[in-house]
This record gives sequence, C-alpha cells and structure tokens, in this order.
Amino acid sequence: MTKTYYDDFTKLPLTKMAQAMSDITYGYEETQVPKEHYKKALSAGYEEIVSANVSVKLVETIYNMLNGLQKESPRLFYQALVLLDMGIKPSIMSAQQYQALALVSDDFEQNQKGAHVKRSNI
Repeated sequence: MTKTYYDDFTKLPLTKMAQAMSDITYGYEETQVPKEHYKKALSAGYEEIVSANVSVKLVETIYNMLNGLQKESPRLFYQALVLLDMGIKPSIMSAQQYQALALVSDDFEQNQKGAHVKRSNI
C-alpha cells in the first residue's frame, strides 16, 4: 500500500499541522488563511465543537418549525412575532391591544400585497 501525505500529516505536532493546512489552503486559488486560525480550530475542545453543531441543529429545527407556521397562517405568524417583539402575552391582551394588533396586521398584509403587485409588474 502506498504511503500518503495524510499518513504523515496526522502525525504532525499541532503547530506544523496548522502550517500544513495553511499551505494546502493557499494552494487553492492562493487563498490565505493564517496558521493561527487552524491552530485555534484544532485546539478547540471537543465540547465546543459538539456544542456548536448542536446549536446549528437547534437553529435549523426552530427555523423549519417557524417556516411551517408562517406558511400555514401568515397573519397569525406575523401577529405572534409582533406580540413577542412587544413583550405582550396573548392571554393578557386588552381589547384595545387586540384591535391595534388587528390594524397592524391589516396594514402589513396590504403592504405585502402591494409589494407583490409591484414585483409582478416588473
């Protein structure tokens, strides 16, 4: 079996491995990434990497859920976002707040329809 660069690479100390990665990256369209970047990334604790991956998955899950809710009912989705932004719980809204929310939602929907008409005329 032929020995490869990878075989030697995996045995390099951290500093030399980081420099080798920087050199390899430079070989792609002269992309410059300092070896310190790779050294820091390779020195990161396993917990940090796992935590970042879990965060990405959680964001993806929340995004997909919100995207589904928006498609299901754009008006209610928008109203929920307004209430979250304003710090108002739906269970304790006054009649005046509910009416204001309805007016804001109507205005938003009209602006959205106008934006669609403008785009379709282009």
